[in-house]
Amino acid sequence: MTTPSSCRIALLATAVLTLSAPAQDVTFSSLLSEMSDADSLARLPTPAFRQMQASSYNRDSVKRGEPGWFADSDGTGFIREETIGGRREFVAMEHAGPGCITRMWAPFFYYDFNDRVGPTVRIYLDGSETPTIEASWIELLTSNEWPDSFGRPPERKNTFRVPSPLARFTARAGDVYLPIPFARSCKVTFDKRPFYNIINWRAYDEGTGVETFTREMMERHCEAIEECGRKLLAPIAVSKAGTMVARGNSPSMAWAHKRGPGAIRGLEITIDPAALRKDPSLLRSIILRMEFDAEQTVWCPLGDFFGSPNAINNFSTTHRSSREGVFSCAWTMPFRDSATITVEQPPMSNLMLQITAHKDEWTWDDRSMYFHAAWRPDELRPGDQFADINFADIRGRGVLAGDQWSVLNPTRGWWGEGDEKIYIDASYDRGFPDHFGTGTEDYYGWAGGVNPDANDVFSHPFLANIAVGSWSRGMALTGRGDTRGFNICSRTRGLDAIPFTSRLVFDMEASPGVDQRKATDFLGYSSVVFYYARPGSTCNLAPDPGAAKKPIMSLEDVERASNAAKK
Repeated sequence: MTTPSSCRIALLATAVLTLSAPAQDVTFSSLLSEMSDADSLARLPTPAFRQMQASSYNRDSVKRGEPGWFADSDGTGFIREETIGGRREFVAMEHAGPGCITRMWAPFFYYDFNDRVGPTVRIYLDGSETPTIEASWIELLTSNEWPDSFGRPPERKNTFRVPSPLARFTARAGDVYLPIPFARSCKVTFDKRPFYNIINWRAYDEGTGVETFTREMMERHCEAIEECGRKLLAPIAVSKAGTMVARGNSPSMAWAHKRGPGAIRGLEITIDPAALRKDPSLLRSIILRMEFDAEQTVWCPLGDFFGSPNAINNFSTTHRSSREGVFSCAWTMPFRDSATITVEQPPMSNLMLQITAHKDEWTWDDRSMYFHAAWRPDELRPGDQFADINFADIRGRGVLAGDQWSVLNPTRGWWGEGDEKIYIDASYDRGFPDHFGTGTEDYYGWAGGVNPDANDVFSHPFLANIAVGSWSRGMALTGRGDTRGFNICSRTRGLDAIPFTSRLVFDMEASPGVDQRKATDFLGYSSVVFYYARPGSTCNLAPDPGAAKKPIMSLEDVERASNAAKK
């Protein structure tokens, strides 16, 4: 990375060239700005695009309901093998037309857990036979930077490097969010047989003008890259000019605005952390509701919304954070005429609550969307019945912005072999998803290889492993190589947000590891999906006050279900 002064020199040197360049709808600079701008998710994208995914999923999975649908071993699939320049290369992703790579993921090992180098990845743009990017795959994703507890990294050898947080190690894996736009085509290859990998990209409509990525852009736009990173890492803060509801302990407290268009940019809910630690069940029974223009779009237990259904779990991403009773949200929430945010607590709880929301200007138009959250309550499922658990089935027009998955595991073994399956518009009727993943932890940006434990907890701008084998009804259950208890993962989408024009179905496989695959093995599941949609959209998950009044599932509940199945 160069210094700011050398960035300015590089920009001056290229000014003459850019003045005569044709107008483009999508540029490297515009993508960096979009990635760090919370408003971008709240409007239908322009120019329009489809969010695509290539992965190494098991090709035995062909159609929903047919044999092979829940096939495991998702780490070796690829498109085809080619000989390029005398080299044997495996094509992992290809696209004809304008687009942009938005995210790449892979483990930090390659087949052998001790191989921390892996293959050479080559990214060919616009039909060129010379790759724009040629690099060590694992180093590209992680910069070979990880804690000593994960093993000693190899020496760096790449000349092309992506700075943090646009490339970062998570837990036994790395993720790259650097946008790599292309005007006509893209192909990604490995010089070794592919191992677990996921590549997301935007497919723009034909005729969309896209500026093709070059390595020189990293130098020319280094200030913009650094600014993007700073914004993504900035802690969530509500403006001092925000509207504050006085602290109180009434059963229902509300912040409301009823005078024309606007947007909430920054929401903070404060509750005495000592009270929540004394009675963690309040995190499930306190309800967060949001209404925009008299349309209820959010009905969710406060703890579930903020990654803390079981206890206060401290984490921080670009759009949500939880820190000792201060729950913050930075998603932009526009409205045409009115907005109401309500926090409801159980009668006689008498908790002191405070809501702070920053209302700002917004021009409502035919691209503006409401913010939504859809909660799926607790469910126990036996380990011998693989199934696609539906996170949400949304009808209308909108954009998937993120999700959260909570799993209660009664054993110390692995719980998440399942793949995400996301259907966009008509693909559900065809029986095969647009996004077919390689494993639960892979979808959330980290990797297995060994049994996870509390050391794998992390928070990054778009990814958070919030809890690994954590608290259950006051009992600490974490330990080395221990996933017993609650496991909570979250993913927020930026450039990899998924637009839909009529329907989005989001399923996640309930596919536990080999230690929990008997009829008497039960695991507990719940989820939250965050999305934007135009007025009038619908979701199959309705508010469920009865479920919210029940205590959160516990290891005792799992044990009772297991004992009943044994009779």
